[in-house]
Amino acid sequence: MEAPRTTIDTRCPGTFADKVAVELNRAERYRVFVSLTIIDLGPAREIAADQAAEVLEDVTSRVKAAVRACDHVDLLMGHCLAVLQPETPRQGAEIAARRLTEIVKGSLKARYGDQADRAIPVEIASYPDTAGARTMQGFLEDMVKKSQN
Repeated sequence: MEAPRTTIDTRCPGTFADKVAVELNRAERYRVFVSLTIIDLGPAREIAADQAAEVLEDVTSRVKAAVRACDHVDLLMGHCLAVLQPETPRQGAEIAARRLTEIVKGSLKARYGDQADRAIPVEIASYPDTAGARTMQGFLEDMVKKSQN
């Protein structure tokens, strides 16, 4: 018996949600891993104040340069850096998230010194989720709700 296909509301900020839907469907079809990491850059926005757009653009470009060519990176809702990692299990996504948050912290610390030494919130969802945490579908539905508020 074939597993039911996941349906994702692609109103979640445009083309990134489309990429997530494609990768999730591919993961389900071929039984491979896919992970989605959200790095909350809200603290970076607060620190940067008037320069927030410039700082977020710089951090986003640094993260894009640090991931694999097959990964997708996008800034969503003005402060959430989303990293879609095809064929990556949760453990690999956790390792990558630590590395990426260090890049974010390093960039902020270079600009703002010790003032930028804050925790950077990170959430990870994976398929198949062996940890029993939130599903990618639930993760994306929450993102849609947040983007509509």
